Amino acid sequence: MDKILLMPMKQNFLDDMRLWRYDPEMHEAVIVFNGYRENFRMLNPMWIVNMSAKDISKLFRHDIFYEDKDAHQVLRFQRVACYCFYRGIHAGSTWSLEH
Repeated sequence: MDKILLMPMKQNFLDDMRLWRYDPEMHEAVIVFNGYRENFRMLNPMWIVNMSAKDISKLFRHDIFYEDKDAHQVLRFQRVACYCFYRGIHAGSTWSLEH
């Protein structure tokens, strides 16, 4: 298999993001928006790979809120956002191992 299949993600939808946090009961990262917009829940950190460059930049610039006991799980989300930001990996990019 040449490509990893990822969940299709909305693009450029984090403009009014207030913060992101970890929900230890559901084991998900939750993106909280300003106003009455419904929160977005991410079960798998690899979903970040399929976000737009603008959305990944927004996640990179905002630290995720969490309790110390959840650090191991939470840092998976933060690391994927950082890796994608620094490597230019996002939806529509032509990244490869030779990149």
